[in-house]
Amino acid sequence: MIGNLFRMLDIPMTPPPAYGTVHILMIVIGMTLCISLAWLCRKFDDRKNKILLLSFSGVLIASEIFKQLFLYFVICDNSICWGEFPFQMCSLPMYLCPIAVLSKNKRVQKMCYGYMMCFNLLGGFAGVFEPSGVFHDQVALTVHAVAWHYSLVFLSFYLIFSHRSGTTMAEYKDIVKLFVSTCFIAFIINTLIGITVGAEVNMFFVGPNPAPIIVFDTISAKYGWAASTAIYIPLCCIAAGLIFSLSKIRSKKPAIVS
Repeated sequence: MIGNLFRMLDIPMTPPPAYGTVHILMIVIGMTLCISLAWLCRKFDDRKNKILLLSFSGVLIASEIFKQLFLYFVICDNSICWGEFPFQMCSLPMYLCPIAVLSKNKRVQKMCYGYMMCFNLLGGFAGVFEPSGVFHDQVALTVHAVAWHYSLVFLSFYLIFSHRSGTTMAEYKDIVKLFVSTCFIAFIINTLIGITVGAEVNMFFVGPNPAPIIVFDTISAKYGWAASTAIYIPLCCIAAGLIFSLSKIRSKKPAIVS
């Protein structure tokens, strides 16, 4: 019965072209809404911040469950789509939002906030401006992917505007350590899935399978996944460092609204 319900949502579509009218309108409207909403929420006190991020995580988890069930019943013919295992860079807010607001350790809080501010803005921007990973040939998957990546943009700008991330080099290093740790976990999961079920998975695009993303797919094809990963991880850290540095260019810290 559940499968039949999901199969009713099996609505094919032709993905709109990158930087066509639909895509450009989505960028303009979506970015405007995300940044404006983040700005309006910037003065949330700790209680409102806790409610916001726990609700945000809950919505992400619910939408991920929907996606996994849709993949299971519709795309992968009643089997698990291992390539969509929910441990991508863009999946981390599901897990980090609750940790950030429930942890009593300020260092852990700032590390989680900083990770979501920096690395998830990279992931959100990737989906917004290079839409090959979000425009699918299924309406349900496209809506899910577009909404997910724009929500990451909102979350990142909210954390920038609300000044909840760290500002020191030591705090940036903590963010990088967390990122490298999650990359290592993703690599282990990729390897284990490959060994146990024979599926080709590349969460975080760190191997041991070829990277599927633009530029790095060429590097993987020519020099192997290890070379691609050795370039990919430092570049992500550098880009995150730029976001971290720009986020410190702040005016007076906003008064908190209770």
